[in-house]
This record gives sequence, structure tokens and C-alpha cells, in this order.
Amino acid sequence: MDDEIADVTVVGGGDVGLLTALSIRQVNPDVRVRVVDDFQREIPQVGKSTYREIQQLLHGSLGIDESRFISEVKPVWKASVYFRDWCGRPEFHYPFDPPDKYPSAGTPNALEHYYYLYEEAHASPDHLTRCEAIVDHASSPWFYGPNGDLDRYDKVAYHLDTERFNTFLRTLCRERGISLVDDEIVDVETDGNRIVTIRSRGQQYESDLYVDATGFSRVLRSEQDVAFRDFGFPLDSALNVRIDRGLADVIPATIVESGDHGWFWHIDTYDDRDLGYVYASDYVSDEDALDEFRAYVDSVDPAAPSAGASGGAGSVLDADDVDHYEFTAGYFEQAWVENCLAIGNAEGFVEPLQSTALTANTSLAVQFANLLSSRGQRVDDDARDAYNTAVSRTWESIHDFVGVHYSYSTGDTPFWRDVGGMHVSDRVGRIDAAFDRYGYDWTVDIPDDEGFADLKVFSLPDFYTIMRNLGVDSAFYESLDVTVSDDVERSETERYRQIRDQVATNHLTTRELYQGVLNF
Repeated sequence: MDDEIADVTVVGGGDVGLLTALSIRQVNPDVRVRVVDDFQREIPQVGKSTYREIQQLLHGSLGIDESRFISEVKPVWKASVYFRDWCGRPEFHYPFDPPDKYPSAGTPNALEHYYYLYEEAHASPDHLTRCEAIVDHASSPWFYGPNGDLDRYDKVAYHLDTERFNTFLRTLCRERGISLVDDEIVDVETDGNRIVTIRSRGQQYESDLYVDATGFSRVLRSEQDVAFRDFGFPLDSALNVRIDRGLADVIPATIVESGDHGWFWHIDTYDDRDLGYVYASDYVSDEDALDEFRAYVDSVDPAAPSAGASGGAGSVLDADDVDHYEFTAGYFEQAWVENCLAIGNAEGFVEPLQSTALTANTSLAVQFANLLSSRGQRVDDDARDAYNTAVSRTWESIHDFVGVHYSYSTGDTPFWRDVGGMHVSDRVGRIDAAFDRYGYDWTVDIPDDEGFADLKVFSLPDFYTIMRNLGVDSAFYESLDVTVSDDVERSETERYRQIRDQVATNHLTTRELYQGVLNF
């Protein structure tokens, strides 16, 4: 049976809820859209990290003017995930331009270039992509071009302050005719898995389609009987705090460092430094995890008198300032059931190692909105199946990519020994085998039954970048006796020198951009 969608109620006014409303409105202008939430509640001051697709989603799909966005949201540009210390391995980047290190199609003597990348350039501080050089020089992607005009390297993402971002999205919703209803849903009436109506303490809301964007509260989804796919990752808790930091100290990367029972994050936004510890509660108590987090915060706080020391009792971190979260990594196997679609943390969550939540869910919101538009706002089981397939492919791809960070790790604590070598998926095993057979040449046609065509968000070069930096060998390269010619070595060295010099000479820092050019 077809359902005609003339009006949509989004429950949850967080970033993903508002972005979903904007996505629907953008390509379905005749659909009435409202967002219901307690908008008097304080917006959490949390730093959010994204990946490269966020630029196209916000400024392309949603038509958000970039200049206005910069003026009101004041993002910090992110060029990589910087693994400053991952289980004692040498520092490395996962940049947003990893294929730039790969030989282009038709490169003469391509094997020498691939082998040079494999043996030398993949983790060399002298062989940086432009993204890596931006981080190395603490620059922004903005620079003055040859004609004197301000320009931007576009292979970057954002660090966002949630309070600024959410406030901006609320304003945009109102401007685009989306109703923001200040209310709190306390009752959900269902008939099987179909939502009949939802109620607050004084109001009833009926719609053709309901969207659950209530985060881990899952106000609507919890009333439906939907199977949940538990990824089985042991990490299930997180600590989070914000500390002061000046614009001169901004690092344009999400910094990651391993801890004894998980890993730490470091995200610089315009206003402050957002720090967190994701850990496995089966291996450490919350109290001991907090002590470990204190030591980390002290080591990265520019104002801490014990910076670089062990923290503990002398720490500047007050436990009352630390937010604590619990989660289960996984997703509901059907995101869209009957007349209710779950999105964001209400639908699923993979721990935040590669900063996937906001961007992936925005992408899914846009895909849903486009699907609704392409079917003339009439939906049936075929439409639901198509969207649910997209959601499943997204979460499974993220699961596999995050999983390789653990399965190839070499830490020596009980937690790291247990996750090292864990089975992630059959597809990850086939990716490993492809790297063994073909090395970095990801353009080789591989049979479809390998599952590579189903990858979303992350592609083979992304996997290979992480795997090689974690010490994974390719049997193909290891079997060869290759001598890289002086010409290839000189050309590669010169190419990377030009990149490094371009960034060092021409790129503005975040402070220079905001205070010197934009005058904020």
C-alpha cells in the first residue's frame, strides 16, 4: 500500500533532527515539516568533528551559503585524523586526500612509484599530502591565489561548536518555513509498528511520517519491534570536557591517541578545545578511567601547570565538569519501519574514532529526502527497502573501517591484546587479501562477490592508508626486488617539497583568517 507524505513531524531538535528537516524541505517544498523538541533546554557545548563530504552536503545539497556559514558558525577546518600515538606506533595521518599519494593512471614505471609509497612515502614526515602539510604547519585551507583572490583547498572537513551550529540550524529552519515546536513528547501510541499519534502533556501530533531524531533516548523507535545489530565492539563509554584555548593554538586535525583501555580525542573548535576518552568499561572502572583522562587533559591543556605530567590529584580538571556517556555500537536493521524513520543515534552509532556520526547521518537524511522527492512523496515497501539498504551499507562500511584500527593494533594492555587481531568481518579479510595481491593499485577489477562495491563512505585507499600505517604488509611488494630509480625518487621528493612550500608560504592560519582577513 502506498502512503502519501504531505506532512512530517521530526521529534528531536538536535543537529541531525534539524538537518533532516532541512533536507526534506529542500527538495520537497510542498511537504509541511515541523520539529518538536524542548527548545528551552540548553544546547550542549560539544565539539563535533566531520569528514570531507560535509562540505558538499551543507553547501551543495542543502544550499547553505558558505560565507554566511563561516560568519555565523565559525568552523575550524579539519584536514586529517592525526594519530599522534596509536599503541606506540610512529605518528601518522589519515588525511582527506590519501589518493594524492598514489600514482595516477598511466604513470610510466608505476611500480616504482607504488613501491616508493609502500617503503618510504606512506609515513614519511618529508612526504606529506597537502592535507597533511596543512596540519603539520597548523594552517587553514585558505590561501591567496596567484591573482590575489582568497581561495581554499577543498579536500577538508569541519570542526563545529554544537551551540553555534545548532543555533544556526534553528534560524535556517525558521527562514525556510519549518515549524519549530517547543514541546516534549511523553507518549507514543502505536498499532503494531505503526505510529498512530504522539503526545506531549498538552498536545497531540499526527503526521503522515514521523522521524525519530531523539538520540539514544529513542522515544519513538523504542515503541517499535525492530531487530538491533550489535557490532560487539567492547568500547561502550566516553568522557568529555572542554578547556580554554586561543585561536593561535588551533590544530586543524582531529587528534587521536591510544590510552590503556581505549583512546583519547582532541578537537579544536573556534571557542575551545574539546577532549574525550572513549573506553571499554569491562576493562576499567569509571573512576580509574576518569583518573586516566585527567592525566591526558593535563598533558594537552596549554594552561595546565602540570602539562605533560601525570595528572592525578594535582589535575586542573574538576570531575563535575566532565560529561559521561554510555553507548552500544550497532544499528537497527531497519531504519524506516511503517510510518516512522529513525535517524542519528536513534537509529545507530559506531564509536567516534573516524568522526562519522554527523556527516553520515546528514548524508542519509539527504538520500531519504531525494528518495521522497523522486517518488512524488508517495512511498511503499520498495522505497523503504531502498533506504534501509543505504543505511545498512553505510553502517556496515563504517563498522569495517573503524574495526581495522583495532584488529591491526599492537597494544600491550589487556584491552589492546584482546582487540588486536579480532575478526571484524569477512569483507575486511578480503580487503587484506586484495592488498596482499595487488598492493596499492585499488583500480584493479575485483569480482563483485568481494563486497567492495557495497562500500560507502570509505573506499579501498582509505583502508590501505590505515592498514599500512599500522604495519600491514603486502605480499606482492614483499616478494619483489625493486630498485627505485633516482629519477623517480627525485620527482617524488620534488613534488612533496612543492606541496610543503606552498602550504608554508601561502596558507593562512586559523587566527590569521578570522582575525586578520575576516575581522571577527
